[in-house]
Amino acid sequence: MKNKIKSYTKHPGSFVLLLLVLVAAVLTVGVLVFLVGYILIRGIPYLKPSLFAWTYNSDNVSMLPAMINTLFMTVLALLLSVPFGVGAAIYLVEYAKKGKIVRLIVFTTETLSGIPSIIYGLFGMLFFVTALKWGYSMMAGAATLAIMVLPVIMRPTEEALLC
Repeated sequence: MKNKIKSYTKHPGSFVLLLLVLVAAVLTVGVLVFLVGYILIRGIPYLKPSLFAWTYNSDNVSMLPAMINTLFMTVLALLLSVPFGVGAAIYLVEYAKKGKIVRLIVFTTETLSGIPSIIYGLFGMLFFVTALKWGYSMMAGAATLAIMVLPVIMRPTEEALLC
């Protein structure tokens, strides 16, 4: 480490940049430690066993049902999106003839990656809840989430198959 610092002292610009990077790193870690400490100090007194009860009502505001529903929706969305994403990537790389259609699909997938999540939520609300009449269901949310993560699964799989 000393040899590395000595090499930076030969060039004043390099030494200044080294100091700036170290100051930025120390400042970033300091802010992170402060935030985590602040949250823990302020939050730990409010952690009670009732926060993890199986039932949720106005007297007991339990987090456990929401945590289980989030986990279930994520698993359901992945069960829907992974086969389609991997299958589409395999088809595009191995079977589809290179041309305008493949370029259009790749362009559409790239475009879907840049759409804000609120737009996906509005689409899911209009299409799955209203048009298909699924109502406010876990399946409507999981289908919306599956469409949202489909480009995230499809593009890296396609790139991995190209290598």
